[in-house]
Amino acid sequence: MKQGVSRISTVPLDNERIGDFSTGAADTAGVAHYPTVMDPQTGTPFLNNQIPSGRIDTTVSALMALFPEPNFKNGGASFPELNNFSRTGALTDFNASHDARVDWALTAKDNAFVRFNYFNRTRSIPGYFGGLADGTSTSAWGNQQLKGASVVLGWTRVINPTIVNDLRFGWVRDFSYAQQQPFALSQHAGDFVPGIPVSRASGGGVPLTQFTNKTFLGSPDFLPKRQIPMLYQYNDTLSWTHGTHNLKFGATVFLPMRNIFQDEPGTRGDLGFTGVFTGGLSYADGLLGLTQSTQLTNILFVDQRLWMASGFAEDDWKITSRLTINAGLRYDFAAPAVDAKNRVANFSPAGSGSMVFAKSGSLGERALVNPNTANFGPRVGASFSLDNQTVLRGGYGVYYTALERIGSEDQLSLNPPFLINKTIASNTTPVLKPSVGFPSNFLDPSTIDFNNLKAFHIRAVKPDISVPTVQQWSFGVQRQFSSAWLAEADYVGTHSSNLDVLHNFNQVEFSGNQVQFQTDPVSGNQVPEVPYPNFGQIEYLDPVGFGNYQGLQASITRTMRHGVSVRGAYTYSHSLDNTPEELETSSGDPPNGRNYGAWYGNSDFDVRHRISANYVYEFPFGRGKSMLQSGPAAWVLGNWTTSGVYTFYTGHPFQAAWSSESSLLDAYGYAVATPNQAAPVHYLHKQTCWFYEGSNNNCSKYASGLTTPYADPGKYTIGNVGRNTLIGPQTQLFDLALYKTFPFTEGVNAQIRWEVFNLANHAVFGQPSGNASSGSVASITSLSADPRVMQFAVRLNF
Repeated sequence: MKQGVSRISTVPLDNERIGDFSTGAADTAGVAHYPTVMDPQTGTPFLNNQIPSGRIDTTVSALMALFPEPNFKNGGASFPELNNFSRTGALTDFNASHDARVDWALTAKDNAFVRFNYFNRTRSIPGYFGGLADGTSTSAWGNQQLKGASVVLGWTRVINPTIVNDLRFGWVRDFSYAQQQPFALSQHAGDFVPGIPVSRASGGGVPLTQFTNKTFLGSPDFLPKRQIPMLYQYNDTLSWTHGTHNLKFGATVFLPMRNIFQDEPGTRGDLGFTGVFTGGLSYADGLLGLTQSTQLTNILFVDQRLWMASGFAEDDWKITSRLTINAGLRYDFAAPAVDAKNRVANFSPAGSGSMVFAKSGSLGERALVNPNTANFGPRVGASFSLDNQTVLRGGYGVYYTALERIGSEDQLSLNPPFLINKTIASNTTPVLKPSVGFPSNFLDPSTIDFNNLKAFHIRAVKPDISVPTVQQWSFGVQRQFSSAWLAEADYVGTHSSNLDVLHNFNQVEFSGNQVQFQTDPVSGNQVPEVPYPNFGQIEYLDPVGFGNYQGLQASITRTMRHGVSVRGAYTYSHSLDNTPEELETSSGDPPNGRNYGAWYGNSDFDVRHRISANYVYEFPFGRGKSMLQSGPAAWVLGNWTTSGVYTFYTGHPFQAAWSSESSLLDAYGYAVATPNQAAPVHYLHKQTCWFYEGSNNNCSKYASGLTTPYADPGKYTIGNVGRNTLIGPQTQLFDLALYKTFPFTEGVNAQIRWEVFNLANHAVFGQPSGNASSGSVASITSLSADPRVMQFAVRLNF
């Protein structure tokens, strides 16, 4: 059991002052500054920057009342509303696992075994606020149950002294389920927003309510969720030694593979407030009930089927005593997923766009994605001994990701009329009044007009999608300096192509760096032009990503001698790509989703320098050691070992953005609004001011005379800043372990362990904010690793 501390921003207003944004600029008393709040009905500022109480939406007022009162000061005078709430929540994690294996020598040439594994794990990860407010930031939190079982049967047959065959059969079934912590139906999302259905499958809680640049209430979209995958695996490998050749041939089949899952967003409704209607303050939009985006979804369980097969042949050819060549070829095939009842739909971009539906017939007709049958991966490697102490090695190979699943985002079963995931977003007209709620027939499948799907979230996959491919090559030298010391240096390179990305296929059109406008035939107003006016969000999986990695890796190792082993390693590398890490905190999608080539830059995971070192030291006391070999002192001080790991790496890159205008480039959140570069970036490396930005009042404490690096490019305009041009904090950690072994018999011993992670208690900061449109830009408000954590354990080995 572990206690976790949550710190997050809550509403810096008490109930009596709700709707009052009259406070002036930040001062030494710690008073927050709010922008001018515009009245969307008149186009002029509210009197005294206060929203009249009669205009406040009762539903949003009730939701905001769930915010706990601020109880923590972290942002100082400039940001009293930043990270102003702290709570200690109990995180529990229990895991029980059982393993058994039986080996059987059938004959002198035949050996068989059977292995069984079972685990049952329950986890409870609290939200930031707890209770109905919850504030969970990810669907990886909440109450979780993960359990599974597997069986493996193996048979090894020695056909003759040079040929051996290994046959394996495996069966695996897992069950995973997660739900939000306020799951009880005693208070439901429909109690706040009318029209949200009450369902035992979705549970209670509140609608996910998001305030841009602030925080949110409720649990994330994809809770509750569950998956029940099951598969059968058959594997056979034949090894044949023929002269100077060691040959291997093998095949693997996964058949059948089945996954029953529930993984849909918005079953308790969503409310998104961005500030677009009142001049930039999301809280003001919320209090007026001016919803920029919303969604609501029915419950759907998908019964998915697929299968996979692969085969390989390889030859280790020892040409001479110094030279060995390894060559091989691998083939991979993964059938695209189908639904047991053909409940699959895809988007066709032909003409004005339309939906196509699965039907009985070929694999392509059922999956609506064409099978890819060309995944041949050649491999070649060589090893050459210059002398008895020096070896040169090199190799090249082609690798495929035959099956990739990006959460529920690329699942064609999650489309209407099966899954009714209605998402509506607009930057010109509010899409929902929360106190009015959703119409009673909002999720009625009989109301779907497939000639007008503006209100639906459509998931689509390119029918002729290519398989993600990685070419990898390496060259290195290994040198044995003595019987104890070994050094190694390697160059490693990769080139990735056909990487999957998700983008809105119905994003607004661009002319250069400007959004194109057209006349709305109904209202006569100028509105952004979209390619498919009869559709809304089209989440399209497209293999347009590519990347490159170059790395130099060096290490030195001292094998265990006199109770001491040491290893040190250094890596210099640079990774570039145009592909954000989907479903992770990342640089985000390009401003123009039709031009991923312009989003080529530092990878989200790029680390330029990495150093690691570890050691193991056995104390020289006790039986068989050089000191105190007998007596009580040998028993007390003997059999002690310590080990440690030191890690250092430079910061990850992060994105500079002008987030207040992102929704103008894509109303559904599939675009990063980049600013213009106005001056060089000056790093100050302070928690409240990582790099100089004039809009961050804390920066004036550390520097003066500098120019703000970023400027607003203007609404509906793409700025000239590229991808991941900023660099975040470095990381430095040292983990220590101390343990003593108590030997009982030759095969039985006990061990007590004391482990300390982050021994020096270094603060491992998360990424600073790159949102140059916010006053908290360049400030760090989170940690990316735990502070010092200690654990004690007792283990019995037999």
